[in-house]
Amino acid sequence: MKARVLRVLALLSGACAKPTTTHFTTGGDEVAADPARTYRWTFDDAAIGALPEDWIAVLGDWTIAGEPTAPSAPNVLRQTGAYKNPDFPRVLVKGLTFADLTLRVRCRPESGNLDRACGLVFRAKDSDNYYVTRANALEDNVRLYRVVNGDRQEFASADLKVTSGEWHTLEVTARGTKLEVSWDGRSMLQASDATFAKGKIGLWTKADSITAFDDLEAVAR
Repeated sequence: MKARVLRVLALLSGACAKPTTTHFTTGGDEVAADPARTYRWTFDDAAIGALPEDWIAVLGDWTIAGEPTAPSAPNVLRQTGAYKNPDFPRVLVKGLTFADLTLRVRCRPESGNLDRACGLVFRAKDSDNYYVTRANALEDNVRLYRVVNGDRQEFASADLKVTSGEWHTLEVTARGTKLEVSWDGRSMLQASDATFAKGKIGLWTKADSITAFDDLEAVAR
């Protein structure tokens, strides 16, 4: 019991930056996002080789890396693809909680033999219960899922070309039960689902994806 408590405290403090097994977390205390405020993470003020203090790692090797080609240089947050199993590397922003929101990120799928994905987590109740939308450069599609007790359930999908090695914009807007996903400014998915009403936000990949992320923005609606 003592060891479990210590592990949870380490996660909530952001101390565990590179978990090799999935670590359950609620994402910390609920801190309601201010309506109409834009929250932005450029990763440019964070230390290279670490995870920012206001993020919590769930799975994978997430680190700040120098990247001169980033949309807002010089840094990105990169998942290195060191986790080879067919699971879902992900990180959550600590504490900050959204209900209705618009969430967007610049992402570049770089490599991966099993998968080559970039994704946005939103309305996360915890690290096992959340919505995620993701684009995959090996499958050439964008999809929308709900994850319930760790079970990923697809409920919307669209086929389109997703190029590797290029920067793209993935965006989702959630208003009540209405969800809309855009890719590079083009609306691709519209769906309705009432599983999650509010929660944390974060980033997501799959399996051995090596993906760079920059300029995460969230606006409470």
